[in-house]
Amino acid sequence: MGVFRKLLPQEFLEDLSSLDVDRFFNSGRDVFIFDFDNTLGYWRSQKIEERFQLLLKKILSSNGKIIIASNGKPRQISLDGVDVIWRVRKPFTKKIKESLLSQGIDVKRVVLIGDQIFTDVLAGNLLGAYTVKVKPLSKTEFFGTKVLRVFERVLFLFLRKR
Repeated sequence: MGVFRKLLPQEFLEDLSSLDVDRFFNSGRDVFIFDFDNTLGYWRSQKIEERFQLLLKKILSSNGKIIIASNGKPRQISLDGVDVIWRVRKPFTKKIKESLLSQGIDVKRVVLIGDQIFTDVLAGNLLGAYTVKVKPLSKTEFFGTKVLRVFERVLFLFLRKR
């Protein structure tokens, strides 16, 4: 089971809107790293979905930090106070670690939220962050992601049997 622990998030959410940021702030976690494609916005979109704007504004108004870390190609996303890192290459953690280090952020303060087990959750767990897996916004996605979704389903079936 040891290897599989790195693939399991600490929390599953059906909808990102239900993320309890107050609970994280109360436990000392005030840095939120979000995946973009199919987490905050649709695949290849340049727009953060309207229903998540309130959540992001709440984090920022509570003096939280938001970083968007995406494996996708660079796009224009405008949200004041938010750092965006494109082509992160998750599950590799190098670019995220560099960003955290350059800002003096301890990983114990970090929550990483994303829609994929083999990229977002694995990267967060390798970092030592608290990880949250959300349901993808859409089934429209990169071909490679569709392949990984098959492995996610197999993983969950295997884990349910244990």
